[in-house]
Amino acid sequence: MHVDYGFHGSDVYKATIDRGLSASGPWTPIGETFLTGNEGYFYDNTMPFDTPVWYRFHSFSITEVAGPDYVDGPFTLVSNGSVVLSDPLRPWADIEFGFCATPQNLAAAACSPNAPDFIWSRFGDRTSRADVGLFDILNAERPADVYARRKDHEGGIVFVTRTVAAIASVYDLFTAGGPLYLRAPAVYGDFDFTIQPGDLQRSYLTEAIDQRHPFRLWTAPYTVVDLPLGPQQGIACATWCAVNDAFPTYADMTTAGGTWADLATGATVCP
Repeated sequence: MHVDYGFHGSDVYKATIDRGLSASGPWTPIGETFLTGNEGYFYDNTMPFDTPVWYRFHSFSITEVAGPDYVDGPFTLVSNGSVVLSDPLRPWADIEFGFCATPQNLAAAACSPNAPDFIWSRFGDRTSRADVGLFDILNAERPADVYARRKDHEGGIVFVTRTVAAIASVYDLFTAGGPLYLRAPAVYGDFDFTIQPGDLQRSYLTEAIDQRHPFRLWTAPYTVVDLPLGPQQGIACATWCAVNDAFPTYADMTTAGGTWADLATGATVCP
């Protein structure tokens, strides 16, 4: 989304973004963006599928003076039936997973030239850990029971990649090591949350497939955690590292015809 405070009288350098299910909230903070010339961009890659949402923008001047709030919406992201894994702070690394025709033909689909490069297999069993302490009491048959709210669940994810480029994309998504946001079709139930992946295991799909083919089976445990907040690195090819490699200075970019909109869409580096 394009954040433009050009009409604002003072120099705005930062905007925080909240998301809500109505124009009056309640509001959930989802991120912030730094502005140049009172303009900036933010990509909401944790937006729920098939749900109207509103956004609230809150500005700050160079002297940290808060400006007025602005609300815009509704917006709806229509699901196409895919599972999406996103890094909230690195939207350029997001991966969208397709499916096999049937659960039984996973290996066959991996070999099919028409199969997607990223194939979703399944979720693992869920475990919601107890937060309980049992302490023996002298001369008593039963222990003292100290308890608190049960933890959100832990589980696992399993997916397949079909190409060398897809392997590299999985590396890009997981290498930062932080939380990922998982969105799945409504048929799965409540699969729309932030996960902290554990160890990521990569294996060859089956022993029956020639290992010179790039098919890989990936598994990882996860724990549900809170959504991280912070400035984003960019989307698509618009990472600051890639832009800096192509244009050492901002003047170099503008001289070549680049704009902030080009940065946000990735057209600056990957037209």
